[in-house]
Amino acid sequence: MQHNGADRPGRRATDHGAKAVTMSAPTLPVGRQRLSSDLPVVAKAHGSRIYDEDGREFIDGSSGTICVNIGHGSTDVLAAMREQAELVTFAHRSQFTSRSVLALTEKILSIGGPGYREVVYTNSGSEATETALRLALFHHALAGSPERSIVLTQQPSYHGMTAGALSVSGHPPRREHLDALVSTGVSTVPVTSDDPAADPLPATSAWEEAFGRIGPERIAAVLVEPVSGAAGGAAVLRDDVLRRLRELTSASGALLVMDEVMTGFGRTGDWFGYQRSGVTPDLVVTGKGLSGGYTPIGAVLVGASVLPGRSASDLALGHTMSGNPLSAAVALAVLRVTEQQRLPERAERIGAELRRRLEEEVTGKVGFLDQPRGRGLLLGLPVRQAAGAHARAPLAATICRAAREFGLVVYPAGVNHWTQALLVAPSLTIEDAELAELVRRLARTVTAVDTQLARTRGRRW
Repeated sequence: MQHNGADRPGRRATDHGAKAVTMSAPTLPVGRQRLSSDLPVVAKAHGSRIYDEDGREFIDGSSGTICVNIGHGSTDVLAAMREQAELVTFAHRSQFTSRSVLALTEKILSIGGPGYREVVYTNSGSEATETALRLALFHHALAGSPERSIVLTQQPSYHGMTAGALSVSGHPPRREHLDALVSTGVSTVPVTSDDPAADPLPATSAWEEAFGRIGPERIAAVLVEPVSGAAGGAAVLRDDVLRRLRELTSASGALLVMDEVMTGFGRTGDWFGYQRSGVTPDLVVTGKGLSGGYTPIGAVLVGASVLPGRSASDLALGHTMSGNPLSAAVALAVLRVTEQQRLPERAERIGAELRRRLEEEVTGKVGFLDQPRGRGLLLGLPVRQAAGAHARAPLAATICRAAREFGLVVYPAGVNHWTQALLVAPSLTIEDAELAELVRRLARTVTAVDTQLARTRGRRW
């Protein structure tokens, strides 16, 4: 739909009742981004509410792209931003450090625990993934094992949009037409599930087979997410699989790298998604939750056994703005809010309530949604759709477009028809009444989509 004041002056999202929804993808003008042709123009946001220029109000049911963990417009974060900006906004890490960087590093290491000794800063989760890969390769090369150049990743997976991060991502749609760019010196071996309909993530046996087939002496690292986000639709990596990966990597000398960009800093009910497994990864990649959606920042926690006798910060890593004082001060404020409001514990409690409401009020209403999966406030609703229909128009994307008609923002995930899902991941600060309204709006959305499908496709999803 086109958003303009002429066709709906002063209308608000809460005014919307039952209606037909548009099922086809919009036609885009040349040069426009794929999702931009029918997007509202944001004007302001506070908490879990976003408002467009026409006065319409939306519930942010996906925390942007699962990054606005503490909600929009935190006064504590804005005050820290203003205070730091009045002191100094930029100093390059090769010339100075800053009190905000030192304090943020201390805070991150205290969250990570005694297994980590250093933090390397980046501007995004994608950059943090690349930094972790570089550290793994440096680690093996400096230890006299440059032949270790293979990274095992699971498919589906997504670890970022930069070339190196895409190279280790099991996300074919985002790699399309980029073979020349993503063909790097790192050989990536995707490990897949034997029964994706039952569990889209590979089981222990698949990882063991990959280690045996490739040769453990050639493997530099294993890279996984504790809960799969954009690619796997909140599929959870089982604790027993993660513990077995720790055993395999420790025995072979490979590094275990945990992608916590989406899951880190409270979203899954723990500070990090891997923590309840009892495993300590060698490298931890962070981004979205660290920023809270307030500033570009990412970071890598470096384990005590990585690069022994060397500082990771001495290597040629990072970009111009990496570890700048302003971003560090903002991220520190985000973590302080997260800690003071006990948001990891709240994510566990509110996530259980959200799961219950979704089961009772949403998934049972239509035939194309399965029961929610995930952990904490990172939940996914698997979307059933035949392969051919998905190739023509992914149903998850259709539902997300329809949700905007009802004043709700949710996020489409998945790499194919059997991993397709809706991510429902509101901020960790969402109020109880807002949570209930989120579910009501989603229920109205899927009912409207179901009605339209029945008219146009005879309920053949």
